Amino acid sequence: MFAADSSSERATSIEDYQNTCMEFIIDISRDYKDWVDRYQLNDDELTKRKNSIDSVVKTTNEWIQNYCDTIKKVDIVMNDGINKMAENTAGYPFEFEVYVNTEKRYVKHSIGTIPLRVNAIPKEGRMIRVGNYSKSELFLIASSAPISYTVSKESMNTVDILDDYITLDASKCERGNIISITIIVEEIKDDYVSESRGYSTVMMII
Repeated sequence: MFAADSSSERATSIEDYQNTCMEFIIDISRDYKDWVDRYQLNDDELTKRKNSIDSVVKTTNEWIQNYCDTIKKVDIVMNDGINKMAENTAGYPFEFEVYVNTEKRYVKHSIGTIPLRVNAIPKEGRMIRVGNYSKSELFLIASSAPISYTVSKESMNTVDILDDYITLDASKCERGNIISITIIVEEIKDDYVSESRGYSTVMMII
């Protein structure tokens, strides 16, 4: 038997659910690559985005197969992968990375405090800031264990170069717990948001 999450009726075993979700990731990646084609990009950018989507499929499915022993964990990693594919489909009009120490996108970290370093540089003549994921959420967070975050008010200010930290409190986690967070950054031109992009990171507690 596998862990009885609320959606466990969707599968007869965790292996069955893993396989279903891995197949879904592969299937939906084709839709995202079709969208890339519609953007009529130059060859280099077209190849870059499609390769990024393929990389997301490979690594997401490896995580689902190797690290997800409950329905909830599978859902977190699957949805994180879908977010990553959407992010790579849209591309980044400005520099934007999120690091946990030297790792990015797929991270393994010990129980306790997890510092996420947010780096973003806007195009010339523009400013940058952390934005809200939605009207009710600063970040999109999914976790298989209780977590909280800390972010300073200064992190929300508009700046010429963004280099700040968002801290997750994973002290109540156990080894094997999975966390996903999507951080939004906004590029500002003449006091309005000219571009907005998300950056999704999935973490496993070790």
